[in-house]
Amino acid sequence: MFADLHLHSTFSDGTDTPLELCSLAKMSNVKVVSITDHDAVGALKELQHVIPEDVKVIPGIEISTIYKCRYLHVLGYYIDIFDKRLENFIARISEEKTENTRVNFENAVSKGVFNYKWERVLELNAEQPRISGVHVVKAMEADLYTISGMKLWDMFHLHFWVKGQEFIETETTSGYDAIDIIKQIGGIPIIAHPKSIENDDIVLDLLRYGAQGLEIFHPIHSIEETEKYIQIAEENKKYISGGSDWHGKNNGAEVTHFAMAGLEHENYEILKLRKFSL
Repeated sequence: MFADLHLHSTFSDGTDTPLELCSLAKMSNVKVVSITDHDAVGALKELQHVIPEDVKVIPGIEISTIYKCRYLHVLGYYIDIFDKRLENFIARISEEKTENTRVNFENAVSKGVFNYKWERVLELNAEQPRISGVHVVKAMEADLYTISGMKLWDMFHLHFWVKGQEFIETETTSGYDAIDIIKQIGGIPIIAHPKSIENDDIVLDLLRYGAQGLEIFHPIHSIEETEKYIQIAEENKKYISGGSDWHGKNNGAEVTHFAMAGLEHENYEILKLRKFSL
């Protein structure tokens, strides 16, 4: 694989540090990566001081929004990670995400699913400005906390996953907001794993609104779906992107190894846009 443009680090919900991701890329002979943490750019700021050898890094982010209990995520590439407008947007969406997690956490407590403390989740994730259900599970794992009759990740999928039966949707930031902020700071907005939206009319509407491409190569896309999204991108003259959506040890069973999806050569237009800034 030449480029993997969808990686997550310890600055969001991955288990690899930024440097470990670059080392994985080097070992896998991946030449270009983008660390696209959820609503965070701390990994990229850390790499400013330690430029990885033999690996080019495109500054990126994955802005995480929800639409009718479906994930609607927008990747932003070639962003200015020091732009104050982005900083303010990240602070707002991180607060909103954390509050949504707290609401679903307290709902689970009220139903007697577990008797864990929200304050303990915050304590064990003190370095995280954005708390998700993954961080709840990781806190419980750190405390060796168990739930009677239920595995921790089953609890996650019931109460913190957007399709979960008990999930409560409270977030208001939209995919349109994500596109707006990425373009305002000079970035390229790309719709992440469009299959997860489960509505191609919405995908097309986002492209008309201002999204500039699709993440076509992704582990959840079948061969047929990949071909469909290639056709949509080409018909609408949009960029083609791809990545493994790597979260390290937090990856689900459908992702088996680093860089299993991405761009296979250097001739994709998304890779030619401008000089890599890291």
